[in-house]
Amino acid sequence: MQTGTFLLEGPNAVADALTDGIVLELFCTEAEAPVWEGVGPVVTLVADHVLAKIATASSPQGVVGIGAMQRTTLDDIPAEGLVIACHEVNDPGNAGTLIRVGDAVAAAGVVLCEGSVDPYHPKTVRAAAGSLTHLPVVADVATLDLIAKGRQRGIVVALDGSGETDIEDVPVDRPVVLLTGSEAHGLPPGVLAACDVVASLPIWGRSESLNLGAAAAVAAYSLTRRMRATA
Repeated sequence: MQTGTFLLEGPNAVADALTDGIVLELFCTEAEAPVWEGVGPVVTLVADHVLAKIATASSPQGVVGIGAMQRTTLDDIPAEGLVIACHEVNDPGNAGTLIRVGDAVAAAGVVLCEGSVDPYHPKTVRAAAGSLTHLPVVADVATLDLIAKGRQRGIVVALDGSGETDIEDVPVDRPVVLLTGSEAHGLPPGVLAACDVVASLPIWGRSESLNLGAAAAVAAYSLTRRMRATA
């Protein structure tokens, strides 16, 4: 990662990144060569066992790409729309899921605050399923700095089980930052106090809670649906 590059594993991730113009080099097996030769970047043919050493996945899918990292800042996020952010989310699968959710709802951007996993961690890239290159993804922002910026932009909504406001009742007349915490620890009191609204999802059944990815997806769709209806 210090080289400014990251791994793209599998045909879907590689194809998406090729469309976005960030692939620098491809490694593929001879069986996959007809698919990738002539697509633009240099293609290097390697044996199956060599590709297995390059890839981090246990079952490589015949092609691995080297992509150029796209480091962005809060200033790169559009002023309008939903931003999905997370505080100290260190599970790469959860971080990748949040990026994928952000892409699905056409969010303005995703922010992985300081203490969160790097968006270019191989497991995060795989969990994002190609979405990493589809929208601004910002990392290493102090959570309180994000909240301050978000309040200038519009409203900051903490998603937390302690929230007394139903997500459906959150006002969407201004751009929204939806802030989640880690699945293990949630959001600390100081962060909750700094947000404009602390919202929760209603649990009508006997489940204690939803996991982070599911909760963020439900909340993001609720907010986006109403934001689009009033646009």
